[in-house]
Amino acid sequence: MRALPLNALRVFDAVFRHRSFHAASVELNVTPSAISHQMRALEDWLGLRLIERGNKQLKFGANAVALASTVHLAFSDIAVACESLRKKSVKPQLTVAVIPSVAICWLIPRLQTFRNQFSHVELKIMYAIFGQKLNYDEIDLAIVYAQEPPVVKDFETVFFLSGASVPVCSQSFLQRLPDQSALQGVTQDMLLHDTDTSGWKEWFGQTYPERLEGDNAEIVFEDFNLLRVATLAGQGVALCPPDLIQDDLVSGRLVKLSDRLINTQFDYFIIYRRGLEQTPSVTFFEWIINTKSA
Repeated sequence: MRALPLNALRVFDAVFRHRSFHAASVELNVTPSAISHQMRALEDWLGLRLIERGNKQLKFGANAVALASTVHLAFSDIAVACESLRKKSVKPQLTVAVIPSVAICWLIPRLQTFRNQFSHVELKIMYAIFGQKLNYDEIDLAIVYAQEPPVVKDFETVFFLSGASVPVCSQSFLQRLPDQSALQGVTQDMLLHDTDTSGWKEWFGQTYPERLEGDNAEIVFEDFNLLRVATLAGQGVALCPPDLIQDDLVSGRLVKLSDRLINTQFDYFIIYRRGLEQTPSVTFFEWIINTKSA
């Protein structure tokens, strides 16, 4: 028995679906004449006519319709089986979008423990910029900064860290303060601002320090990570969320100067794709929660 003309059957499947030699040639990336040649070869192998060529329209008889149904199902089954095998050889991938402050202060310092525990998961870490929409079709998990828990179809949202802030400074800057147990004597040029000066003005209220003669001008940092670096460098006092800079406080790199909170409206949330327990998004979410609780 002569071998099945598999390539010709594949061409026939494309021609039947598109009802066109040209469209089939585009799909298969060959010339229309090559399509015609394969179709004639298949008809010769079968010993019967499959297509009536006339008036620039292709007409398929009962034999062609029956064959097309079987061929299409067979190729579909082959594709499913091959894709299933391919997935077994490909490492699961996880795309995580994280607001920069959380990425730098919390996630990256702990990331190696995830990689040690789940070395089979391929990670892609990207920024989730505050105020910019995320394409959740391309993301498995996100950590964002928001007033309300975001609602995303097919995703779960869970509270992560509080965004409430308190005054902090470095150990070296603490030694320069007139009263190390309070913010008495702090001048305007000692204050470091995140985005604008509204945070400190809310914290001090009517007691916001006046600018004294000889003081340097105020400085505003557009990014929290810049603010944190300046604070660590001993350049002043900043308002930072204790939950976010926990490592700095525990190590003593930064010192909390007061328990009075501001910015209690915004928090950090985890948004992760729903799925079975072993899916990468759920695995990563559970790792974050367990790491936070440790």
